[in-house]
Amino acid sequence: MEVKKYDLEPIPRNVDVKTPEDEIFLSVKIGNGQIGGNKVSLEGEVIAKGNLNEPTYIGDVDTLSEKVLTVETNVLDVNGFTNRCVITTSFVNHHNEELFSKIDKSDAPENGVVSFNGKYRIKYGLLLLLFFALFNPGIFAQVGEGPLEFSHLETPTSPGLILFDQTPSAIEKPTTPQGLGLSLLGIGQNGGALEVAPYWLVDHPNLTAEDMYTNRTPFLSHLGVSVATINSDTLSCISGGIRTRLYQSYGKNVGRLEQLKNRIIDALSEGAFDRVDSLRRAYVEITERPVVNIDLAAAVGATSQTNSYGELEINRWAVWASCNVRPQGDDFYLTLLARYVHNGTFEETNAQGDLADLGTRLNYDIAKFTLSLEYVHRLNLTYEVFDHYRLAAIASYKLFDNVFVTATFGKNFEAVNDIIALAGVNFGFSHKKIKAF
Repeated sequence: MEVKKYDLEPIPRNVDVKTPEDEIFLSVKIGNGQIGGNKVSLEGEVIAKGNLNEPTYIGDVDTLSEKVLTVETNVLDVNGFTNRCVITTSFVNHHNEELFSKIDKSDAPENGVVSFNGKYRIKYGLLLLLFFALFNPGIFAQVGEGPLEFSHLETPTSPGLILFDQTPSAIEKPTTPQGLGLSLLGIGQNGGALEVAPYWLVDHPNLTAEDMYTNRTPFLSHLGVSVATINSDTLSCISGGIRTRLYQSYGKNVGRLEQLKNRIIDALSEGAFDRVDSLRRAYVEITERPVVNIDLAAAVGATSQTNSYGELEINRWAVWASCNVRPQGDDFYLTLLARYVHNGTFEETNAQGDLADLGTRLNYDIAKFTLSLEYVHRLNLTYEVFDHYRLAAIASYKLFDNVFVTATFGKNFEAVNDIIALAGVNFGFSHKKIKAF
């Protein structure tokens, strides 16, 4: 496991106490949904360690005055949206009056650890702390890349591409918005999609790992906005889409996540990084597999029959919801789909008018393979045509970290030319998760 270490400046940082009777408490909050552990030392002796999210007593003024505390905070990247790590270090007295507070941030190696090392001198007297607060920018470090494995890192299929029935899968696989992503269609279809998760463009110092897995309505954190294009010899299409998660639940696995989180904190506090790696894998394996989740998406699309973007006309829009159920929280899961489509003239679809899609998909993950079988029945509500359906088998294989090949074979909705034979490549726009600038 890769570990990046940073010394927090200035060295040391001064903590100004108010009275000689002050009793000093320390807290270190880990933000951005990451997990961290702490070790506090005074003259080589450990006086506190572990989870310091709540103020922890470290001594009185007589004991600490003019001495330097060493606070080591190790933060593990467990967040599939961002590897930015944010900590808030605060000192208060027994009256809960703030003596010192500072937010520090840095990027951890992908799936690795960033180690913050701070020195704090406890001083009694009137110091010019305001000067340091205003003119010390803290640290901001760009770190090297690491192995990329969280949640398979297969960027989610853009709602805009799904709108035109041109993706390897018509039902989205239950993944989270990856930030920036690029999806390429198979040979002969020159197009792609770009998606961004706005929530993760800024830091969230007070967002804990527990907040991430106990929040049953993660609307903002899972919000993704995308733009997609499809080009052929005679047709140009452009679409925009949004998607988010309305509900998720880990069921009884919440208790398991809490246990793993505490074990990770203990290992990080002790610097036992050899234990952290296996604990992280167990933790992530649960967080990427909710027992139940409900997602919502919408998209609007425009096409040009002359292959000219200047003559684009909006002719299709859709809203849909999917429910994913993983009964045992393991590799087998079921997806249910309901979608409404207003369909105008489009070269690839014979059914015109208002459409309703109802479908189901069975999924099974085997190591680097994902195998799926899906059925979608399409009802044309305008012309009362109810015999169109899509039946497809999908196979996805992880070639390398962040690179996937997907193949689809089956029958599409059309009455003629209805054979599906698509191959696609899906990979991250960059080798890093989105950074919260």
